[in-house]
Amino acid sequence: MFTPPDEIYSARDAAEFLRKSERQVQRYLKSGKLKGTRPNGSWQITALALWKYQGIEQEMTDLWIKYCCRMAQNDDC
Repeated sequence: MFTPPDEIYSARDAAEFLRKSERQVQRYLKSGKLKGTRPNGSWQITALALWKYQGIEQEMTDLWIKYCCRMAQNDDC
């Protein structure tokens, strides 16, 4: 299974994903270096935002599209 771009991570999960401290991730979020929302007081970060922060957004998006096409068994993608 491949992680979809709209997968939601908490600040703690994002910290684990990025191999940073949760506090550092929260600093990135507050400064705008990492994009996230805070609808209910807790940070929510998408996989797409994490990929963008890492500079791998296009590559991962391309892989996601190929994965979806393969799962749909549609070679026209």
